[in-house]
Amino acid sequence: MLNRFLCKPASFAFCNIICILTCFTFCSPSVDKTPYKELRELAFETEYDDIGIKNPKGKTLVYGIIMDWPTQRELVTLATFVSGDASLFLTSGASFIGGGGRESIQKSSVRLIRKYAYLWKQGKKVRWTPNPDLNQVRFFFLTTQGTYYLEDTVEEIESDTSTLTPIFDEAQAVISEIKIEAEKAKDDDEED
Repeated sequence: MLNRFLCKPASFAFCNIICILTCFTFCSPSVDKTPYKELRELAFETEYDDIGIKNPKGKTLVYGIIMDWPTQRELVTLATFVSGDASLFLTSGASFIGGGGRESIQKSSVRLIRKYAYLWKQGKKVRWTPNPDLNQVRFFFLTTQGTYYLEDTVEEIESDTSTLTPIFDEAQAVISEIKIEAEKAKDDDEED
């Protein structure tokens, strides 16, 4: 599954990054008219062996963390994997796929998972993936034993009264690295 994200040429991904910067400010179309839903589903369908993790022989390993974050204008989904890959999907249709090829994004993605993988034990196991909620920030922990999630309100997380504020801040660091890489790509394209 992950190969669907990774097989995109770098120039394709960076064109989409530039769209992210534009769409954060100006866009808010319907989810039904963008690839958001399909890309989000693909992230949840990623299995541990898709990213090169060998069978852990019954041990539970967290191989991915996915965050759904409702902003004022749209929904944002960040998908990070222990391989260092990170993808960002917005309901506006903008996306960034397979950031593991960029060292800063890779390090940030791996750091998020390593620091907060233990939280899966506090989560609720899901049999299907709930749709994003307009009032809740959700963290999904993709493990070798299934998917678990934790959630809290946007207000609690942003007011720093939630136990999920630290993982939210770390996820924001991954998004910041994606933005930095987008700016670099934009500057490189302008120089050409």
